[in-house]
Parts: sequence; C-alpha cells; structure tokens
Amino acid sequence: MRMAEESLQLLVVSDLDGTLLDHDDYSFEPVLPILDRMDENGIPMVVNTSKTRAEWLAMRGDFGNVDPFVVENGSAIYDGDEVTVLGTPRAEILEKLKPLKALFKFKGYSDASVTDIMEWTGLGRQSAERSADRHFSEPLLWGDTEEKEEEFCKLIEERGLMTLRGGRFLHVLGKTDKGRPLEHLRKGKVAIVALGDRPNDLAMLEAADIGVVIATGDDFVLEADDVLRSTETGPRGWAEMMTQILDQLNIPQSQTNHG
Repeated sequence: MRMAEESLQLLVVSDLDGTLLDHDDYSFEPVLPILDRMDENGIPMVVNTSKTRAEWLAMRGDFGNVDPFVVENGSAIYDGDEVTVLGTPRAEILEKLKPLKALFKFKGYSDASVTDIMEWTGLGRQSAERSADRHFSEPLLWGDTEEKEEEFCKLIEERGLMTLRGGRFLHVLGKTDKGRPLEHLRKGKVAIVALGDRPNDLAMLEAADIGVVIATGDDFVLEADDVLRSTETGPRGWAEMMTQILDQLNIPQSQTNHG
C-alpha cells in the first residue's frame, strides 16, 4: 500500500452498491458523518459506479455530493458540464450486437419495456427508467447455455468490446473498467483512496494508492493484494475504514453533529 504523505491532497473514489449503500436496503446513514468530515477538510468523494448518470443524479443530493462522478463501470467521467468518455457509445454497442441475435438467446435492455426491466430488477418505475437511461453499456438477460456465453464473449471481444458478468445481467460495454478513470482524476499531488467490494471494483483498487475492500454480507471474498479490509459490511464498513484512514492522516474531526 502506498500511503499518502501529508503534502498530498486526498481524493476518495468509491463504489456505490454494497459499499456506500447497504446491499439489502440501500441505507447509507453511517457514512454521513464521515462525508461531513471530508467536506469540511476539502476532501472530494468521486462515486465510481456501474449505475447510470440518471441513477446517481437522482440520489446524490441525499449525500450532499457535488464532486465529479464516474458511471457505467468506468465508461464516462462527468465533471460539471464536462464529459470525458472512456467507453463506447451505446449506439455502437447495439449495432455490433445486432448480428449476434440470430446466433444466441438473449434479451437486452434495448429490447425491453420499462415493465420488463421492473420485473427483471425489482425496481420501481422511476428507478427502472433511470436504469434504462444508458449511454455506454447494454445489460443482457442471458437465455442460452454457459458454453454459448463463452463463445458470445469471445465474439464480443473480437468486435472491440468487452463483457462483464453481474449478478443478474451480462453487461456489454467498451474496453474500459473502473480503474481507467483514476488516471484522469489524478491531477497534481494527489493520493487516491478507493473503496469497493466486488470483482468489477478490482481495477479501481489496484489503481489507487490505498485500496480498501469492504466486506460483503455473503460468503464472497474479493481476492486482492496489498489492500485494507473492513470487518463491517456496506456503509458501516465504509465508515469504519475511512475513519481509520482519516485518523491516521490526522484529518480534523467534523464539527457537524448528526446526533
């Protein structure tokens, strides 16, 4: 782990689901005092999520967050009116998927109604609409065999794209990951702390100066070298580890009382 020196500006980059947000009920109360402490000390927090821009914009006010953010697994960085695209436009992805529809059984978000997406995900209508508002990726509900999925993934790679297996969906996106945006966020003398809990966070943890693995509530353990690990899960684990890091770097306590 490359620990920050006191002369360096700290930047925190965080996953959302299962990290800042509780995996089951999406609560985040435990992180608020830490965010106040960071805000009072001029430490930005960049959310780096698989979610869409619309999904994060709908909730970021609850966190009091106005910092840049990264969406769709490292596909784009939004910083005010400025957008840095690292992935592939969705229109291009859909065009490359067209000839594969006759060879494999799958249904994408682009083929689905909002009602379909609600059924697939368990989301309410507004949330499903925000999830569908994609610009750099296409989630697929796979209906074929595992062998066929391997064949499909190879063909996708040959077309200059990549696949990412989530819990429910097979995501097709450009050749990017959550680690790539950190190169662009690393401006001047900055030490980056990154927090995440799942395989799609690994590239981000490796690109950071301090990588933090947040414990999950299931039996899954993210294999990663040279990282810190929380004992608590989700936002409690996030608060636990960020408190430890801020204390170690002698960052003053927040003056805001959440009691």
